[in-house]
Amino acid sequence: MSLPPLLSRVSASACVALALLAGCASGIKNYPDSHQKNAVLRVKSDRGSFFTKTQPDVHLYSVDAACKAQYLGTVELDQPKIHIGLPIGQTVLLAFEFSSESLGGRQASTLIEMMTTPRKGMRYEFDVLYQKKSYTATGTEFHPGQSKGREMEHRRLRDCRA
Repeated sequence: MSLPPLLSRVSASACVALALLAGCASGIKNYPDSHQKNAVLRVKSDRGSFFTKTQPDVHLYSVDAACKAQYLGTVELDQPKIHIGLPIGQTVLLAFEFSSESLGGRQASTLIEMMTTPRKGMRYEFDVLYQKKSYTATGTEFHPGQSKGREMEHRRLRDCRA
């Protein structure tokens, strides 16, 4: 049994749209991490349950003086400790995304944003927590050899002033 011509065209259009959406979803690229490792991300995350999957990620952007962001890449926060390199002297937006997907296909995500301009010789530590339906991300900047650092404020891109 064949489909009526109109229904056949609709089905073909739906297949093309799904293929394009799949291509868009693959637009996420791995953060190149070509800089000296000056940041550590400590991650505590539940992976969800039988009915839900949870995933924290961090998307990194460079931000210019006009507050325009350029996507650098994404780091999957799938290990308890991850070392990365942030570019020195360049304003960087770290967008921590906490996403969950349920068995029924329902998705939700929340972002916590921080902007910083990494400085030479400084160390950056980020604690990311996604457990029991609660989430948080904090960042601390440390001077060389210091054990007490300065807590980084949560600054969103939309609050950036050129």
